[in-house]
Amino acid sequence: MIGFVIGLLVQGALFGVALRAILPGEQSWTVGQTVGIGIVGWMVLGFVLRAIFGALTGLLLPLLILGGVYLWVTQKRGGGARRR
Repeated sequence: MIGFVIGLLVQGALFGVALRAILPGEQSWTVGQTVGIGIVGWMVLGFVLRAIFGALTGLLLPLLILGGVYLWVTQKRGGGARRR
C-alpha cells in the first residue's frame, strides 16, 4: 500500500508538471500550486480506480487518461497536426 501511495505521489507530481507544460502562456497559479493540484487529483483518481478495478489499474489507467488528455489538447491547439 505504501508503494501504491508513493507511485501515485510521483505520478501526480509528473501530471502537474505535464499539465503546466501543455498549457503554455501566462498562468495565475505557481508551479507548486499546479503540482499540488496534480497530486491531489491523481491521488483521488488512483484510489477510486483501485477500489473499483484493483491496484495495477489504479496506477496504469491514470497514465492512459493523461495521454488522452494531452493528445486532445494538442490537437485542439493545432499542435497535433502532421506535417507533409
